[in-house]
Amino acid sequence: MKYQVLYLAFLIICAINNSIAQDSTKINLTYLDKVPLWLAENKVPCVGIGIIENGKLKYVKVFGELQQNVPAPKNAIFEIASMVKPVVAMLTLKLVQAGQWNLDEPLAKYWVDPDLLDDTLHNKLTTRHVLTHQTGFPNWRNGKLRFEFEPGTKYQYSGEGLEYLRRALESKFKKTLVQLSDSILFKPLGMKDTRYSFDENMDITRYAIPHDGLGNKYEISKNRGVNAAALLLTTIEDYSKFMIYVMNGAELSPSLYDDMILSQVAEKKHVGRGLGWEIVSDLPNGEFTLQHGGSNMGVKTMCIILPKSKRGVVVFTNGENGITVYNNIIKESLDEGQQILDFTNGVYNTPSIVKLSNEILERYIGTYARSDIKGWNINITKEGDILKVSGESLPIMDFLPYAEDKFFMKGYGFQYEFIKDETNKVIKLNIYENGKLLLDAKKIK
Repeated sequence: MKYQVLYLAFLIICAINNSIAQDSTKINLTYLDKVPLWLAENKVPCVGIGIIENGKLKYVKVFGELQQNVPAPKNAIFEIASMVKPVVAMLTLKLVQAGQWNLDEPLAKYWVDPDLLDDTLHNKLTTRHVLTHQTGFPNWRNGKLRFEFEPGTKYQYSGEGLEYLRRALESKFKKTLVQLSDSILFKPLGMKDTRYSFDENMDITRYAIPHDGLGNKYEISKNRGVNAAALLLTTIEDYSKFMIYVMNGAELSPSLYDDMILSQVAEKKHVGRGLGWEIVSDLPNGEFTLQHGGSNMGVKTMCIILPKSKRGVVVFTNGENGITVYNNIIKESLDEGQQILDFTNGVYNTPSIVKLSNEILERYIGTYARSDIKGWNINITKEGDILKVSGESLPIMDFLPYAEDKFFMKGYGFQYEFIKDETNKVIKLNIYENGKLLLDAKKIK
């Protein structure tokens, strides 16, 4: 009898463990009735959601409106900003797989930017450096392109790097990035609604027009150029096909695939960069993510796949406050969602909020010019006894004090410090990530 009881207990434990293991392959969809409320609360016109389960596309839906009084169709076309970078990375890896490209040979063999002809560091720059964001370039050049450090020595996110790679690819193959992508990725995967720029074949009536943080639409900028780091146009279904292809190996050799998903440089604690992907590690059950976000004016997008359990979420929005919307969707969809977001955003310890007088808060109200991107400003306003931060490509969020001159935004690992001159006048805003200075913004009014 004792052995029967023990055996029964063993079977129960196995059943529970199997249930847990099974649950870890599922995506939660019970929250979907909340999505319209999240859109309304955050003044985001529409959101597209793609759910991947067991390595297949389980669910596709677009909620809301392309613009006021124009309902969004299931095949709405979104700009997805930096989420083009993994596409260019996978195109490049397919060329490596075919023996037509080498990750570790100098790009100078095929192209050198005219700004760098007199800098011998260009001879050290490789595709691996580009795909892991170790080029030494800034995100975007301000004037002449220059190396800020030797390639391969540390991490620094750079759109310039992807554009450099594009020019090298086009130079070697005598084909445009559009032609290469169409033949190697888009047509084979059936991504019929994916393009690098507006063209005569695009159905403009399906375009999700970007909107600001107050829900006002931006003027449509019909980009005709091609950029390997931004501005891709696509649908939820098309990009989900791409993510499933990656999840299922992308027809790469095991060694090349392993190289792609290896975290080759640390971005922050628990987060690194593989070949074209941001990788979040140290998740329960040995899980890890391949992921990438996109942010431009009125565009906030995110994709996450967990290759081990064959799950994934793709989210596109057409509003500045879309970050809040897609964070909610990720948290609700994935058991690990909150942890993934915390690791991604560098949230380890949330400061305690302190109370500041209106007199102190009002000193910080104004417009601050970012040092990294000319013309993109940070606006600090006040509603009641709370400061609000907004600006080009920024959501409207509460700016919360943890010291008299130091602030944070809930859910993000950035710190903001107001700098004053000898007369106690606020002159600029310093922005840090986990104690490291990222950029400053001069107060201009």
